[in-house]
Amino acid sequence: MTTDNCRPDLTAVCKSADSGYLLQVVRDGSCEPLAEKDLSHWPDWPTFPFDAAHAAGCELVMLGYMIWPDSITPDSLIGWRPVPGQQAWSAKVGTFAQLQAAGV
Repeated sequence: MTTDNCRPDLTAVCKSADSGYLLQVVRDGSCEPLAEKDLSHWPDWPTFPFDAAHAAGCELVMLGYMIWPDSITPDSLIGWRPVPGQQAWSAKVGTFAQLQAAGV
């Protein structure tokens, strides 16, 4: 796999929905979701505690994606960051193949 295939060009977005949240994975520059999961059983916005961030990461794994380890920094919530001007959180993600090719 080339390094182009290893670059983190996918973003997971966990955004407020009519009830709970909607988790989507999109390619940067696109609005079309590659994967999507309704999380209607989650609490309404603005609640996005540590437990929700952890659970969103687990949901990503079940969809075939993982948060890039280098995006987990002290200023993030386990890699998740608030999306300015939106009721949403986002994280840079990759497929299992992308992360493996990058040596993760």
